[in-house]
Amino acid sequence: MKRHWRQLAEIVTEKTIVLPPDPGGNGAHANYRLTVMVPKRRYLSYLRERWWVVMVCIALSLAAALAYETVQPEKSSSFAELYASGEMQLNVGSFLNEESLTYYGTQIELLKSSRLQNAALEKIGYTPKPGEPSPVKIDVVQPMKTSILQLQVTSSDPTLPQSFLQALIDEYLAYKRETRRTTSDEIVQNLTDQVTEKENQLRVEQEKFAEFKRTNNVDVLDQDGRSAGLYLAELNMKLAQLKLDRELMAKGLNLVTNRPPSAAAVTNSAQTNAPNEAATDAPATTNQDNISNFESQLSSDEQWKSARLQLAEAQAEQERVRSLHGDGAARKLDDDVARLQTRVNVIEQQNLAEHNATLEGLDKRIAAMEASIPLWQTKVMNMNERLSQAELLKNNIQRESGYYEHLLSTLQNVDLGKNVQQERLSILQAPTPPQAVKRHLGLLIGLALVAGLFLSLGLVFCWYLLDDRFVSVRDIKDQFGETVLGLVPQIRVPRSKPQSALIEPGDTRAGYVESYRHLRSALLLSSQAEVRPQTLLFTGAAPAEGKTTVSLNLARLLARSGLRVVVVDGDAHTGGLTRLLNAGNQLGVLDFLRGEADAQAIIHPSGIEGLLFVPIGTRTEHAEGLFLRPQLADLMNVLRENRDFVIVDGAPILGSDDSALLVPHTDAVVLVTRPFYTHSRLVRQALDMLYQRQAKSVSFIHNRARADDLSGHYAMNGVASPAKNGKA
Repeated sequence: MKRHWRQLAEIVTEKTIVLPPDPGGNGAHANYRLTVMVPKRRYLSYLRERWWVVMVCIALSLAAALAYETVQPEKSSSFAELYASGEMQLNVGSFLNEESLTYYGTQIELLKSSRLQNAALEKIGYTPKPGEPSPVKIDVVQPMKTSILQLQVTSSDPTLPQSFLQALIDEYLAYKRETRRTTSDEIVQNLTDQVTEKENQLRVEQEKFAEFKRTNNVDVLDQDGRSAGLYLAELNMKLAQLKLDRELMAKGLNLVTNRPPSAAAVTNSAQTNAPNEAATDAPATTNQDNISNFESQLSSDEQWKSARLQLAEAQAEQERVRSLHGDGAARKLDDDVARLQTRVNVIEQQNLAEHNATLEGLDKRIAAMEASIPLWQTKVMNMNERLSQAELLKNNIQRESGYYEHLLSTLQNVDLGKNVQQERLSILQAPTPPQAVKRHLGLLIGLALVAGLFLSLGLVFCWYLLDDRFVSVRDIKDQFGETVLGLVPQIRVPRSKPQSALIEPGDTRAGYVESYRHLRSALLLSSQAEVRPQTLLFTGAAPAEGKTTVSLNLARLLARSGLRVVVVDGDAHTGGLTRLLNAGNQLGVLDFLRGEADAQAIIHPSGIEGLLFVPIGTRTEHAEGLFLRPQLADLMNVLRENRDFVIVDGAPILGSDDSALLVPHTDAVVLVTRPFYTHSRLVRQALDMLYQRQAKSVSFIHNRARADDLSGHYAMNGVASPAKNGKA
């Protein structure tokens, strides 16, 4: 935000930079001036100059406030309070609810409505004329979100506030009673319709439940569902146990030995756990059955171990006989060994057959259980679905029955002989007697002062943005690249005595004289050119910028310094220098250019040693083109002879072409500017014209400079602020 205002305040304007001449000597031409954009500043200086705008705006604001306070008649007011107690809504359904956030807003707007106000005015016997504004002003507020409404009626007629406020409260309460009476009928009708509708819906739900009970016994369904769920869980557990036994037996694991189980054990286990169609729903095998299987398996193992032991003993005996008696004696035992080997093989074959039979039996039982489990799952799901449907029907009946009972109870509680009490309004404070309204004159004056101040600042700022006139010498330095020779302070000069602006010997205006001494030193010691300029043309962009006074004072000060100076009046339209010196109708420049006088005849003494004066001469109707004659160059050459300075007071460069014709005959041009008078666009046009006319050097003198430009340099020498010393 701060950056935005800074950019707004620094509105840009143009700045001209003078480029140095090239080695060929070119440079006194408009093409050697570069224009760029720079910020426009000095708003505070502009505001200081336009102080009267602030005073005028503040005075107008105060006048408007006082006029308003004077025109406004004395007013009286009456005060009352209403209190809303009890519930603001009935518990009969959402269609009767009124949001507490908007309730009091509705009541406030109702009290301020034109309908109630007109009814109150009519009740007290006041009939306003057509198009006439209401004679009373009503304000209704709700303090601190309470249940209290504060009413205040203000009127210029002291007899109206109390009577009108009482009539307004009566009309408001009557309107509320009528509204409640109408609302009671609507509520009863609405309740009756809803009771009938809910009764029909309840009957429909009860019929649905009765139809369901005709084909379903809920209690039996509940018991069957629990039994079927438990049995399904047992089947799943039994199936998992059989699959585990089948996997262990397929891998050849045995609880007793690490060899495959005996045929007897497998057979007993298969027979115990085998499913059949008659016993599909039988309970699972008990631990006693498993113990019997292990005992039968243990006897089969003992037979196998006994046969193996006998075979080992026979083979060991055969080896011993062979080692003692040779192979012949050992062959006698081959039959016993072969018989025992055959017995072992037979027993192992029987065990293997029993193992395979047991696996086959387990596979059949597993398949039978896997086939029966989906059937039981379907049966359980059907039972659960019918139980859920029964529960849903019960809930619907309970919900509809509860809503029906609630509506029926509400309908029975409504007293049709009285109003439906949505809220109870009471008068907390009756209308007070009329009292005079206190006037806040001090506050009004304070607001007027603030408004006038901000209005004036805004007006001055807008004026500042639209105004391109110079405010201070810094504007010249910011916008142009030419040298500022010096500043001349502002002094008071009576209009009837313009000669009082001239510097006299022993002049007590030390600051004013000192400023011209600075101009003298700047001119004598100027480093703008290698050769000090001898012929100076003083001009301006517009009239009344002070060029005549500045040029004559500088000429006088140079002459008093011992220099030979001639001052020439080159303004053929006004002859300002001639009038300032009271030269009358003496021969001058125009007479010489017409050939009616020679050069020595037009040079007159000025009364100051070392200073000569050349007036404008006799002005006639046929003076067009005189400055184009070659005699002008001859005159300038004559004036330069044996003189240190030739100062020409020309006409404004934009107001007369004569000054432009004098430019080629001078060494330097001095543009005189004036704050809050000279426009920057006019100075820019004047500079363009001067450089197009081959001006060798252009510089500025800032006349009537303000105190902020002088920065206190001349204050100690007798130059005070413009408000005290006036203007020159």
